[in-house]
Order: sequence, then C-alpha cells, then structure tokens
Amino acid sequence: MKNFKIFALLIISLSIILNCCTVKSKYPINKKETKKPNRYDFIDNYIKNMTLEEKIGQMFMPAVYYDGDKTQLEKYIKMIKDYKLGGVILFPESLDTAQLVNLTYTIQNASKIPLFISTDQEGGLVYRLKDGTKLPGNMAIGATRSTDLAYKNGQVVGSELKAVGINWNLAPVADVNSNPANPIIGIRSFGGFPDLVSRMTVAYMKGEQSQNIATCLKHFPGHGDVNIDSHLGLGIVNKSIDQLEKNELKPFSDAIKAGADAVMSAHLSFPALDDTKIEVKTSDGTIKKITIPATLSQKILTGVLREKLGFKGVIITDAMNMRAISDNFNPIDATIRAIKAGADIVLMPVDLQGSYDELLKQVKNGSISEYRIDQSVKRILSLKNKIGILNRPTINLEKAIDMATKILSSNTNKAIERETAQKAITLVRDNKHIIPLKNISPPKKILVVAGNKVRIDQYIAQIRKYYPYHIDTLVVDDAVLNSNKELSNTTKAAINGADIIIIGTVDITEKDNQIVKILNNYGREKIIILIAIKNPYDIMYYPNAETYLVQYGWNRANYEAVVDVIFGGIKPTGRLPVNIPGC
Repeated sequence: MKNFKIFALLIISLSIILNCCTVKSKYPINKKETKKPNRYDFIDNYIKNMTLEEKIGQMFMPAVYYDGDKTQLEKYIKMIKDYKLGGVILFPESLDTAQLVNLTYTIQNASKIPLFISTDQEGGLVYRLKDGTKLPGNMAIGATRSTDLAYKNGQVVGSELKAVGINWNLAPVADVNSNPANPIIGIRSFGGFPDLVSRMTVAYMKGEQSQNIATCLKHFPGHGDVNIDSHLGLGIVNKSIDQLEKNELKPFSDAIKAGADAVMSAHLSFPALDDTKIEVKTSDGTIKKITIPATLSQKILTGVLREKLGFKGVIITDAMNMRAISDNFNPIDATIRAIKAGADIVLMPVDLQGSYDELLKQVKNGSISEYRIDQSVKRILSLKNKIGILNRPTINLEKAIDMATKILSSNTNKAIERETAQKAITLVRDNKHIIPLKNISPPKKILVVAGNKVRIDQYIAQIRKYYPYHIDTLVVDDAVLNSNKELSNTTKAAINGADIIIIGTVDITEKDNQIVKILNNYGREKIIILIAIKNPYDIMYYPNAETYLVQYGWNRANYEAVVDVIFGGIKPTGRLPVNIPGC
C-alpha cells in the first residue's frame, strides 16, 4: 500500500511537470525566435546588394521624348543602362496606344532594377496620352464640389496610365490658386479655397492610388499665389508663416496625413520659411543676390516637409531645366544643392552625366555620406515595392496592348468625363434671365465669336443639336479681344447682323478691351452671352457682362456641356471654386 501511494505521488508529480512544460512550449528555449519579415527588411537587403553607382542612378529621372524613331530609342536605352537610372519621365503625346505600350515595355526591360516610368497626366490643360480620356481638369472638378467625382477622375487617370505601362503620375496639383494673375497654375488647381483644394486633392489622389500607381503632390510649398511662371523665372511668395500654414500648406498637410506617396518641390522662394540669400551669376554675367528657392532649401524640404509635416515618402524636384533654376545655378551645383536639401530624385537634370559623376565623387570623398544616399534609395525602392514593380511582373505584350486599347477612352471613362464637365458649368451671372435660351429659330440669327476656328467648331457642333439652322461665325484673335484696337468693318457688320452673340474668351487681362466695347455698344439691343473658356477670372475685365458662364477648359466635353446649359439641355450646378470680387 505504501509503495502504491509513492507510485501515485510520482505519477501526479510527473503530470504537473509535463503540464508546466506544455505551457512553456509556446516559447521554446531550444529554438531561435523567428521574426516575421517586413517590407523594410526586404528593402534593406535589396540595398545591401546594390552598388554605389546603382544607388545614385536611382536618384535621377531624365526625360524621354520619343516619336517612334528606333535610333532615338536606342539612345534612351543606352542612357538607362549607362546611368543605372531609377526612372524616366515620358512626354509621349505623339504615340498611339500600341506604340506607347511597346515603349514602356522596352525601356522597362532595359533596366536591371525596375524603373519608375512617370508622366504628368493632370487632366484639363496638361495631357500626355494621345488616346486617353480628355477629362475636364482640376478646376472643373473643384466647381462640382464632388469628392466622389474627384476620386473617379483619379481612378480614370490611374487606370489608363497603368494600362500603358506608366506607373507614376506626377499629379495631382495641390496648389491653392488664390492669385488671378497666376500665369502657370490657374485651372490646373482645384480652386482658390484651401479646404476645397484639400478635399479634392485627397480624393483624387486616393482614386489614382486605387489603381496601384504612385502619385505626387505638387508644387510644395505652394505655387498658387505668384504672378510669374517658374519655367521662365524665379518667383517669390511673400507671405507670413501663419498665412502659408492656413493656405498654401494645408492641402499638402492633409494629403500627407492621408498617405501621399511623393511630393514635388516648387522652384519658388519663400522668405518666411527660408530667407537665405545666395549670390548668383546670371547667363549674361550679372551678379545678383536671390532668396534660395524651395527646391534647394534644406530648411524647407527637410525642416518643413520632413520634420514639421512628418512626410516620409519620396521628394522629387520639379524639372531642373526650368529657368527659375537654370538661369541662376550651374546645373551640377543645382543637383548637389537639391540632394543636400533633402530631395530624393532630381527630375530632368540639365547635365545628367555631370550631375551623376559629381554626386558619385562627393559620396566617395565623404562630402555626402552613403547613409544619406541609402535613405533616399530606401524611400524610392519602398514606393516601387508598394506599387508592385520591384518584383518585376511578367507581361504579355500582345495582351497588354489589347487591354490598354479597351481601357483608354472606354465608355465608362468617357461617362465620367461627361458627368464632370456637365456638373462643373457655372452660370456666374444671368441678370436678364435668358438662360436657357428658348424658342430660338429663324429669323433670329446666332453669331459665335472665339479666338480660333477650332474653338468655334467645337461650339457649332453642339449648338446644331439645338439650332439646326445657319450659324454665323467670327474668328477674332485673343490678342485683339484683349486690346483696345479698333474692330474691323467685317467684325462690326457681323455683330450688327446678329441677334444672339456667343463669345468665348481666353485669359482677358486688360481693362480696356474689345469685350467691354461690344457690351457697351450692343448690350442693350442684343443678347450677348460671355463664356470664359479657361480661367474664370475673365469677368473681372468686363464687369458689365449681363450673362456670364465658365466652362473651365477647352476639351470637347467642356464645350459640349456649356452649350447644353445655354440651350437648356442640362441645368447649371457648378459653383465658382475661386473668389472673384463682385461675383
């Protein structure tokens, strides 16, 4: 009996010990703990296997202008291989869909490390796909006030770019266009109100990202309140930090919080953010002092964008061949300054070979640390990995061309183009309540006036759906409409003979102009309908207009939609996305 008790105690003790071991077996002491790999481990390992030359090549993105010339293509392939490039920007306006897919397929396969193949398909004024859907543009989207349409426009652009092998769109424009005299942004912006621009920027960006392509906010810290085109010279934004935070910076800040992939720098000076003065020698030999532009400013790219706004993605410069930079800086010096300021990618360097060689030299001699280069490369490769190109996907060229042909300008995409244009049309003023025109038939005569025949033909094609009779037309050059020059006798006779005059204007900037004179001389006896084809600010220069509409662009859908409003096919629902005194 005593032995049985001892045996029983041994069994119980053994069970307890085994139980304890079972619990502890969740954390085995005789095996190494395994850590689940993450994408950063993958990127770190990728970088470890890259040469310094390959790393530096990732930081350059020159342009490819290709029109189908095989010799030209061979030159670009050699460039990609020689400099081990991280990406290129395409300007493929002359290529049809099959040619473009062939191009992206060929250059992608020329690179050891998969390329960013980028373009700037903004919509509206800036289009790169010959066969793509001609969306009305950002300010038209802003006029709809619809984040749903902003998202859908982004989806359309993203789907069409991806279909042709372009994996990075340098858009959307996040600038708040608060300056009516801005010569370069204008309707490329969603509008002049920071909250509106923020909402539309984020929605559009998300739409693009849904198609698994990279996006890019531009032009940081904001290009909306200048009166100079940075393609032509260096502009200055003289605003306080408080003003910049409430206006220019807001869309960037909100989009960064929403997951922005990349940010493009502006070639503009912002003294409130960095008032550093630099002595430069211009092309004519003149020595002058300028305030450092944002693209070359560490205080702005690193201090504001990285540290203050917490941006962890890719920073890319605007094109370095723009005169705001090229007129004031040696091209190699500009490249090095941009990288030291915090840029990850130099877009369209003026001297690719010189810039590449100098950056390589400075890393080798310790002027720039390899760690600094690795940080940029890590961001670049992380974005490539995010959009799924780093593990090069297999592509069947024939199937890719067939699919792209079906996607570009598909009925679904064109429906979004049409809906956006229609919901954007803004009836700013209709003092005599003539819109929509009713019971218009002969002997009533319609005269359409615009700056060129292409615009007139766009109007006429749609007007005929409502008025299938003879329509008089008159081409009056934009420069003449925007001047106080005397109108020709032919022009006067055409105006005298018309009952309804529809005039499309583009960028009226002179107070003493022909529109004012026409309104003063004929406005009481005739119906005169003014349409701002492009910027909505034209009415500031003919404030005596009784009827004024804005169509926000010169793509076909814009023309069709404004005619539909004038003749009652649709109701105008758009609202001005910018502030215009008196409207």
